[in-house]
Amino acid sequence: MTKEEAYNQRLLEIKKELGNIGVPISTILIKKEINQLPHILDPDEKIIHAVTGNWEGSKNGLLVATDKKLIFQSYGLFHSFQENISYDKMNPISCRVGLHYADITIVSEKSITIENVNNNKNALSFCDTVNNYLLHLKKEPISIVKNQSSNPETDIMEQLKKLGKLRENGILTDQEFTEQKKKLLDRL
Repeated sequence: MTKEEAYNQRLLEIKKELGNIGVPISTILIKKEINQLPHILDPDEKIIHAVTGNWEGSKNGLLVATDKKLIFQSYGLFHSFQENISYDKMNPISCRVGLHYADITIVSEKSITIENVNNNKNALSFCDTVNNYLLHLKKEPISIVKNQSSNPETDIMEQLKKLGKLRENGILTDQEFTEQKKKLLDRL
């Protein structure tokens, strides 16, 4: 498969995911943002929700919640902007609903407001989805599946690599990573 074919296939998958959660993928306002997602997301990264709005009131764009992080991206005539927000340092997000629009506030290492989210119902759904996902991440115990290879040291090294990727992708906090790493190293 060529790079272009892989890109087009991933773009179709992403558009299907966005369509399934009700994001209007045909709107011209976020066409560039959607077209950039295959370059931004990992091949196995899944979109769990998305909304459109303005970053701190200045940049119109797309806020995407994946199974690994939040991403806000905006591409205009004279600017391109992308911000990744890791779940491991994020507090539950809040939603302030107005008459026609809503504001979503994300508190991580700094406080960020996505203003003028079009469609209050979509904004509330986004906040609920992300907050439930954050709760799931914090409560879910780390299960390490034993590999069926003949060398236990190799199994442990592979599991350590997997833990490192989970931490790198923001799924595990540094403390959770350290605890699980210690358990694995104690088995050596």
